[in-house]
Amino acid sequence: MTTVSLIVKVPEALRRQAQAVAKLRGETVSEVVRAALRDYIKEALEDARGSRELKPVDASTDAAPEPLYDQEEVWAEIEAVQLDRLNEPL
Repeated sequence: MTTVSLIVKVPEALRRQAQAVAKLRGETVSEVVRAALRDYIKEALEDARGSRELKPVDASTDAAPEPLYDQEEVWAEIEAVQLDRLNEPL
């Protein structure tokens, strides 16, 4: 994995908190920041996917995008499955 340096300005209090967490976990501040950034990005992408704001970010997602379903389609499918189960012979 190739890594690059990223300079980010944060408030002093946040830097101290990151240092404290790193010390508690036996990690470096860089490891704490990478984990936090990964979690933040994952959550942001999940939120965007849920609100259909996510745009393909590279050619691989353009090639075979996953289908997106709205809430009505999902509930219709759930109800259909439930009805099928109710109609199954015992």
